[in-house]
Amino acid sequence: MFEKTQKTHWWLLLVLLMGFAACRDQSYLRIDGSSTVFPITEAVTELYYKQNEPMRVVIGVSGTSGGMQKLLRGEIDICNASRPLSVSEAAAFAAQKIDLVEVPVAYDGIVIAVNKENTWANDIKVSELQLLWRTESQGKQLKWSDLRPSWPAEPVSLFGPGASSGTYDFFTSAILGKAGAGRGDYAASESDNILINGIKGNKGALGYFGYTYFRENTDQFKVLSVMNDLQLEAKAVYPSLQNIQSQYYQPLTRKQYLYIRKSALNRPEVAAFLLFYLEQLPALQPVLQFVPLLPSESQGAQNNLLNLLKQHEARKAH
Repeated sequence: MFEKTQKTHWWLLLVLLMGFAACRDQSYLRIDGSSTVFPITEAVTELYYKQNEPMRVVIGVSGTSGGMQKLLRGEIDICNASRPLSVSEAAAFAAQKIDLVEVPVAYDGIVIAVNKENTWANDIKVSELQLLWRTESQGKQLKWSDLRPSWPAEPVSLFGPGASSGTYDFFTSAILGKAGAGRGDYAASESDNILINGIKGNKGALGYFGYTYFRENTDQFKVLSVMNDLQLEAKAVYPSLQNIQSQYYQPLTRKQYLYIRKSALNRPEVAAFLLFYLEQLPALQPVLQFVPLLPSESQGAQNNLLNLLKQHEARKAH
């Protein structure tokens, strides 16, 4: 079954690349969106350049929400997304009669990071994260001892993604029950590297970002296990690759996606790039250290895309 799918894959990719070669004067792709998905897309693009020199790919990072807005306006071809399409976004695309294709590419876990000199905290409860990040805490300087009396009476300095980030949307939804909820008086940035540097430079810091950036900077800060104490028999779970892939690390496990206008699949360069993207993920995983999809999920994503592309080719033939 798998061998047959792979043969079909290569046959279709060859057809698409022939179409790509015929229209190479217009061969360019515009991608924007999540900073979390960016390293994967960037690495795939570099590999694609080596095989398709005339191809031009422009990649921006404006956060998942910013990328979705650009996709809606037709300014980009592909949106990197660190969360699923929201209800309001789905309604906006539907209002303009735009059909989207959702392609899962990886798992991710949002890690809770503190300064390396933090010797008191090894885990944190969801209820404690709620206390730190809820709207009612706006303007209040909370101390570590406000979370647990045994922790020092030192101020907690908060760091997190900006409001246009999919990581921000997912975190606030998972912890506070609503995307975009919570306090706004924290050190915010769309750059994960800026957040990491902020945590490194402040002993009382606490922040959050994606697993990939944690794996790239394991010696720069300390990561806490998370205890979902809102559920019975809660245990502190560390954000390991295995715990994220198995979705045991809750409530901060998520999937990462590419979103594409369905009409864009008529462009051979878009279709060929997407097939190439999915094919390269297994080889890139050890290098980039992202959390891969389960084999069945990865194969399912490829099969779904192949079926869509075969449907488009069949329509063209008629």
